[in-house]
Amino acid sequence: MRKWCKYLRNPLLDGKKYLKIDDNFKMHAKAMGGYESDEAYESKERFFDKYYYNFHTGRLKFYDVYIRKLHLKKEGLILSLASGRCANELFLGLDGYQITCSDLDFLPSYSSTLKLFPEFKFEKFNILHGPTKKKYDNIICLSLIYLFDQKDLERFFLNVSESLKEEGNLILDYAGSPDNFLSYLIHDVLLKYETCGIMIANNLRGKKERVRVKHHGFRRTDREVISAAEKYGFQLINQENFAFSTEFKRSVFINKLLQSIPVIEKLLTIFGGKIPYIRMGNFAKDGGGKKSQK
Repeated sequence: MRKWCKYLRNPLLDGKKYLKIDDNFKMHAKAMGGYESDEAYESKERFFDKYYYNFHTGRLKFYDVYIRKLHLKKEGLILSLASGRCANELFLGLDGYQITCSDLDFLPSYSSTLKLFPEFKFEKFNILHGPTKKKYDNIICLSLIYLFDQKDLERFFLNVSESLKEEGNLILDYAGSPDNFLSYLIHDVLLKYETCGIMIANNLRGKKERVRVKHHGFRRTDREVISAAEKYGFQLINQENFAFSTEFKRSVFINKLLQSIPVIEKLLTIFGGKIPYIRMGNFAKDGGGKKSQK
């Protein structure tokens, strides 16, 4: 496990130089750009166009592809954890999947979502505080566990296990590229010094900027995630990786290079097999495994 930092250019010279990890709903909502209603809530088409098809480099479409491959029973009870705007869940709901969304609090856009999708189900829930009151056939968790240290990750798997029926499944996004040498070079070398270089160049042009370091979360290897899950009675059934060039595209320099030499993206996709941004796993609850005190 490696601490995951992001380096941000900020035009203001006041405020903190080091920003802590998001540890409450308000902080994370701000980091995600807020969850207020906007013009996208005028119709289902506009909502999905903005928050499903064209959101976060298209990663929601990869989530959907994997989940549909599992052929979950549409009549089964499904819980989504840390659902945010619930775009993936609402898109699946169009095809009859019975999904209850959840997050640490009700979003400001909750009433607007309910107007667009009258069948929308949402609960205020924190998986780290304990298991759900009722058991589910499947639990979906997307883009969450990167926020957890090891203690919280293990508490997560324990409470998810106790929230599932005996033959239930956890569909998990490992949330970020794996911790290895290539991801280290990109995040802790290239992006760090690229951001500092741009800041210096802008300051020479008269702009007043500085770099802030944001503790974004944690990167883990596949084995670290799988081992933590196995301690609490989960068995990995299958895994599929997606988005092989996403991490490279965080770089301003690489993006400019791609604009002038598009064929480079094919090479990035090959090397990106080592650092897929999306790693999806289907974990079956087997009932056996080490349990620990909460």
